[in-house]
Formats: sequence, C-alpha cells, structure tokens
Amino acid sequence: MSEKTQKEANPATAAKANDDSKDGILQPSEILGDPLLREPSNEVREGDFMILVFADGRQIFAQALKSWKGKSPPVKINKRSYPTKNLVGLPYGTVLELGPTGLTPLPEGEDIIPGYPTSVSSDGNGRASGVAGNPSSGLEDDEANADDNTFPSVDIEQKSDNRNLVDNNRSQGLANEEIERLRQSGTHGSEIVDKLIENSSTFDQKTEFSKAKYVARKQKKHQPRCRIVRCTPASVCEAVFRNRPRQLLNMREDTLGQILSYSNVSAGCQVLVYEQCMGVLTGALAHRMGGYGKVLSIYSGQQPSFVEMIQRYNLSFAENFSIKWVHSGDVFGEDIVTSKSPRAQDPEKVEREALEWPCPLQKHTRAYLENMGTEREKREFLAKRCARFARKLTRHTAMESKGWLEKRKSDSVIIAVRYDPTATLLELLPYLAPSSPFVVYCEFIEPLAECFRELQKQQLAINLRLSDTWMREYQVLPGRTHPSMNMTQSGGFILTGIKLCPETGHNELDDNLLKELRLQVGGRRGRKSKAKSGSETSKNGRKKSKAPSSGNSAPANADGDTNPSKRSRAANESDDAGKAKRSREGN
Repeated sequence: MSEKTQKEANPATAAKANDDSKDGILQPSEILGDPLLREPSNEVREGDFMILVFADGRQIFAQALKSWKGKSPPVKINKRSYPTKNLVGLPYGTVLELGPTGLTPLPEGEDIIPGYPTSVSSDGNGRASGVAGNPSSGLEDDEANADDNTFPSVDIEQKSDNRNLVDNNRSQGLANEEIERLRQSGTHGSEIVDKLIENSSTFDQKTEFSKAKYVARKQKKHQPRCRIVRCTPASVCEAVFRNRPRQLLNMREDTLGQILSYSNVSAGCQVLVYEQCMGVLTGALAHRMGGYGKVLSIYSGQQPSFVEMIQRYNLSFAENFSIKWVHSGDVFGEDIVTSKSPRAQDPEKVEREALEWPCPLQKHTRAYLENMGTEREKREFLAKRCARFARKLTRHTAMESKGWLEKRKSDSVIIAVRYDPTATLLELLPYLAPSSPFVVYCEFIEPLAECFRELQKQQLAINLRLSDTWMREYQVLPGRTHPSMNMTQSGGFILTGIKLCPETGHNELDDNLLKELRLQVGGRRGRKSKAKSGSETSKNGRKKSKAPSSGNSAPANADGDTNPSKRSRAANESDDAGKAKRSREGN
C-alpha cells in the first residue's frame, strides 16, 4: 500500500502528523533531509542566541535558557541579569518590556516605542489632558494625517512655543528620590511618565512636536522595550559594530556582504580565511555554505579565540563541522617534518581511532554513578559524558587540517587581519587555485594600495579593484523622512582580484600593447589619433615629411620639424656656409 493510500485510509494519523509539523516538531524525514531545503525555525528554541534591539539603538545578545545554574547569565541589561525561560517558544519579532519581574512579552502589534497621544496640553490644574483621554487626538492620527511637508500639523494661531523656556532644571516637580521610590515599588513605567507630565510646569508651554519628543524621551528611560531579532550574519555584524567596532576592524554589515559576494562563496567550495574580526567572518562563511564544503580558518595561539562568537550564529551540526581550524604556524612557518616522513605521526588521530563507541564505563566512573542520589543526576552526567566523547570522535586534528590545505587548492582566499596585507597575501596565494578570486580587507587604504602595486608589478592577478563602500541611513517617518544626522565615516576598504596561473597565466596587456590599442581606438578620453602617412600637411598648407619613429617621438619645432638630428645638422651646415662667405669677403 502506498503512502498516499495509507493516509487516506487513516485520516486521524495524517491529521496528527500535520499537527505535529505545525507545532514545530521535526519529523525524521526533515531531520535527515537536506539542511539547505529545511527552513529555519521562526520561534526561539532552547539554547538559541538572539539579539535584543532597543529603541535607543542598543543591541544586546541574549540566550534562551530554561536553567542557567552554574553558567553565565543569559542576558544582562543595565547591570541586572534577567531570566530568559519565558522567551522559549516566542516568535522572532516579539516586543518585550523590561519590568521589575523580568522580560514581559507584549501582544502582537506593539512597538518598541509605546504609543502616546499628542494632545497632552495641560489644563489649569497642571494635569495633562489627553493622557488617558480620547486616543483619536493622539500621535498616531497626527502621523497618519501628516503630509510630506510638515509634521505635526502646525496651527497658525497657536500661541504656545518654546521661546520663553529656560533649561534651568527646575521645571520638574518630582525629585529624583521620589522617581526612584516609584520604580522600586514596582510602579509601571507608563504611570511614571504620566506623573512626570503632571508635575512638569513647562509642559503646557511646549509645541505639539516638542511634547511628542519629550514623551518619547521619558518612555525610553522609564518604559524600556526591546524586540527579539534573529541572529544572522548581517544582524550579528551590526550588533558587534555598534558595541565594539575596533575589535571588528570597523567592518560594517554592508562591507561583510561585499566580501562574501566578491569571494564567490557557495555550497561545496573550499574557502581559506585568515581573519581577526572576532569570528564574524568565519561564522558568516559557514552560515552561507550551509554545511557543504570546508571553511579553513587560520588562527594564532594555542586554540581559536572566537568560538563563542560562532556559537551566536546558531549553526547546525553540519555547519559547525564544516569549519576546519588551521594553525598559523602550519601555513607561515617552516615545515621541518613533512607529512610523508615516517616520523610524522598524528598522536591525536591515533588516540581518536583507539576510542570505541559506545564508550565503556571505567570502574571509577561506575562507582561515581552508584553514589549519585537521583536518576536525574545520573542522566545529566551520562549526557555530558556522551557529548564529550562525541566531540572527541568528530574533532579533526591539526595535521589533518594541514593535509586538507595542501591536498586541494582553495576556491577562494579571504584576508581581514591587522598584519601587513601584502606579505600575508603573498604567503597565501600558493594555496589558491588559478582563476579563483581573493579578497583582502583593511580599515586603511594605504596598505591595500601598496599591495595593489605589488600585485601589478609581479603580474600575479588580473581584474584588480580597490574600493570602499559608502552607506547612509535614512529616517523614514510620515512627513519626517531625511538622512540620519550621525553616520559612520567609512566601513573599510576592499581589494579584490583573480589569481593568474604561475606557469601559463600572464598579463598580455603590457605598456607597448596598450599604446597601440589606444592609437587604434582613438587614444585616451576618446581623442582621435592623427593619420599615419609619409607626408602631412600643416595648418599653413606646407607639406612636411614624416621621419620614421624610433622609440619616443620628440616635440616639433616652430617649423613643424619633429626630427632633432635633422634640425641640428641643418644648423651646422648654415653656420659653415656663413663662415666661408665671410672669409672670401675678407680676402
């Protein structure tokens, strides 16, 4: 009986399977299927990393954990740790509000800046009218009805303005101690904002636009909200760039996208990357390749220093396994013992092959398990032990990584380090296959310009291009769309090119050939070349002979003669004739 017939015969089973797939439970076919065809989860799972984006521009990494005993806090905001147990199962894009009890999920449709009415002009008692009044006179309606010229709608006869306001810090009736007492007592942020408006002596004198800005500023401080954002290469790079741009070598997310595009990274290729950008580039490559191919990442020191950053990408097992760590000494150092030498034995590989699966328990381990009190502790201990031995069985050794590097030429080379890019690229070019692209990133243009000239001098690559990216962020609001006032100056510089084959590949466009091509097509900037003929006619109508050119042509004199040897010979003959005539006259 076919699968379709079985589903028709038992509709309850088919309905249950559909319900399981809707609930987010992965079926065996989905687990064993192609990871590129399986869509990522739209909900936060336990152990996943996420980014909390606040209204004031802050972006903080958080991890969804049901229990974080003995671990670092999952998220720390304003010097306070918050539990993230209630975030498991929430869809990405959910808005959270920071309260005294923790992170509270808000219903769908809420924004990170709470809505507040604009008609908040105070009455005679100083109470803000419209705070809890008719929402039809609020900010939303004024934004919706605003045109592209003015916002908010300005009344011509409006008497309130900001000309008489003095910023002397005396307009607020509530003291800092009273505000802090309200926060400690658990008062909601909206109520604190209402009290601040009620006790403001200058609020009714402000314009409608100033009132809206005042309310939004107080809401960001006393009613903070954030949004859950999925960790992707672009979002991770943006979050790190906002917090620690120097550790990222000032690499923006648009620059990261250009590096991935110019390097022609795709599933199934082998990429050699040497970076010092906290692992953002390595994680982006593994995320883009989807577990197909190899990412040979070069590191310095005893072990890779940016494994924690790669965990924030929420990579699958196949994507994590595609990252192969290569020590910098195996690439830039001298190879004393080759892999073909009989002394070259891999002790880590020998130890890994000696392991058995499932690994038997030793006597002291069994005695330790018998002394445990509950079955839950035993299961947790055995789960950690199995995970540790699984990592040992799947971990590659340093000599294996070096063998992969030497066995096959890489399809792309990416460099983003603080060292000299010229020396680094020349050392890594032998590991790059011919006709393959390479990308060198640097936050300064001078080292890349020197590398550009060296590659041209040695004729190692073609299609060389040195560029930078210019990005400007725009504020898009009804009636208030304009570029942001603050922007980053530069996101770094990129040098790209394609490697030539060291044996057969060479650049045929030398200087002489370029001159001939320019003469054929019309010279530089579209200028038409002069006609090549034995005799030319000058502007005054006289004919002049064209001497055969040998090397560089000399400039013409006033008579149009371009041959300096003929000009000097004629002058000497005329001088000799004059002397002979004067000597005859004297005799």
